[in-house]
Amino acid sequence: MFITAVIICLGMSLKGLLLPTEKGERISLDHLYWIITVYFIFLIGFGLLYVLVDLNFGSVIHLNGLPVMGGFFAKLASSLYFSTMTLLSVGYGDMVPVGIGRWIASIEALIGYALPAAFVVRTAIDFENVKIDRN
Repeated sequence: MFITAVIICLGMSLKGLLLPTEKGERISLDHLYWIITVYFIFLIGFGLLYVLVDLNFGSVIHLNGLPVMGGFFAKLASSLYFSTMTLLSVGYGDMVPVGIGRWIASIEALIGYALPAAFVVRTAIDFENVKIDRN
């Protein structure tokens, strides 16, 4: 029951963000699509970068203090998880970058912090352009 209530609240919040207000203003679904697409591109790109650097130059990510083991797909899955945690948060601490992976993770984290600001700026500029066009 509580889980259902939480899901309904989350859905209503998203609905409130995307549907028009009394003044007819709303955040564009195009902007939401844009930010999600950009995040996925960076997640996959950095995930592939981690696994390719790992395969060619040695371990760049450690899981619980040990290098990630397994074949390509096991390393890819771990790299995508690590990329997600790095880009969207500060990570859980179960995986840590080592060596050159620290620099790659630092760049990815910086991009992860900058993307929401870019989203807000793009939305504000487009919103202002729409207001000017209406007048």
